[in-house]
Amino acid sequence: MCNSHQEIARLMRISVKVLRFFAFSRKKTAYNCFQIPKKTGGNRKISAPRPLLKKSQQWILHNILEKIEVHNAAHGFCLNHSIVTNAQPHVGADIVINFDLKDFFPSISYPRVKGLFKSFGYSETASIIFGLLCTEPTLKQIELDGEIHWLLSWTERHLPQGAPTSPAITNLLCRTLDKRLTQMAKRYGFVYTRYADDLTFSACGDSLGNIANLMKGTRSIVKSEGFNINEEKTRLLRKSRQQEVTGIVVNDKVNVSREKLKRFRATLYQIEKDGLIGKHWGDSKKRDLIPSLEGFANFVFMVNPEKGSLFREQVKRIKEKYAKGKYSTSIPLPKILNQSDIIALIYAELKRLGYTGELRRFYLKYNYGKQSLQELTEENLLEFLTALKSRVQ
Repeated sequence: MCNSHQEIARLMRISVKVLRFFAFSRKKTAYNCFQIPKKTGGNRKISAPRPLLKKSQQWILHNILEKIEVHNAAHGFCLNHSIVTNAQPHVGADIVINFDLKDFFPSISYPRVKGLFKSFGYSETASIIFGLLCTEPTLKQIELDGEIHWLLSWTERHLPQGAPTSPAITNLLCRTLDKRLTQMAKRYGFVYTRYADDLTFSACGDSLGNIANLMKGTRSIVKSEGFNINEEKTRLLRKSRQQEVTGIVVNDKVNVSREKLKRFRATLYQIEKDGLIGKHWGDSKKRDLIPSLEGFANFVFMVNPEKGSLFREQVKRIKEKYAKGKYSTSIPLPKILNQSDIIALIYAELKRLGYTGELRRFYLKYNYGKQSLQELTEENLLEFLTALKSRVQ
């Protein structure tokens, strides 16, 4: 089973042609790419798979990934787990240490995903297909004629944030990371949990003498497992100040910051009374104010259902009164260029300069050792295009 394109396509109930397009196409992406505002500012790129690809990924999720157990330190994207269960083990600790894994989804490359399926016992062919179906071509930002474009790479792929398979794959790839960090934490008298890319450790009493060893060991283990720590987000929180784990206060019990609740309540009151103009929440701008309000209300509901339900009703009233149909959570990316687009631009420049096919082939053979444009990497094509654009007819 699952040893050929035909078998995999049959199990997924799609045609072989569609399967091969999703896995091997270099001309088009099977994802709708857009950006959403981050809570901490800036934008996060989301790649939402198109319906048939999503169906294929869901088959992989339900028939393969969900059948394999993850480490019990993982709380993100796990059944009956949440940011609340991730925070609970750290309640009342004398010290809480938070680490963040940098570029979590984009840092997981196609070879790692393919290797994961290989470790499950699948054949080389099946592992290649599953790996390709669960990854997306990397988008690279380039500048052409003074304009910013996104180039669809045909040599690099990574885990997309937005695919149903991605969260499960990260948890399975992190099993060894979670095991090693749990063992180290236990050795030093700490408790460890992970929610997606957030690593949290906590301890009490004499174990605080091992803080330096734990932080050094964490950095070493994370690096050896193929990840990087975002040092700007590393936090060491003592009991004398507010301790947070994935946004939840854990000093005495799981709770939402009183100060944030007070500010949120006041913001909703002002918006409901005077409207949306001039109002903001967190780092939200006008276009994402309502989604930001909805997100925080849902967050409060998760931690404290009684308070959260009141906030959600209030946000619903505001949305119906002031912003029905006016707000969108997504920001489209600029036009995405692929290999065919770059080659078309090169042919246009060659025509402008009057280059013959013979001269083009000589140039490719002399400079790159290739016979055709299709054999060049994206870097080579961009280099060739730039060189042509710099020449005057």
